[in-house]
Amino acid sequence: MKFTSNRYKQLVIHDLGVRFTDGEAEVTDKIIIEALGALPADLCIRAAGGRPPRTPTTE
Repeated sequence: MKFTSNRYKQLVIHDLGVRFTDGEAEVTDKIIIEALGALPADLCIRAAGGRPPRTPTTE
């Protein structure tokens, strides 16, 4: 999942092992994704894009 930070373009969150480059970071670990979502709003970190739409199954 891609996260963006429009305020801190080179943000590094050492505790989570996340580094933003040009305001973007790609995260695949579910625990880290949840932790990023719980960070204070003043860091301006947002999830970008999200998951692709689920394709309906036909039975």
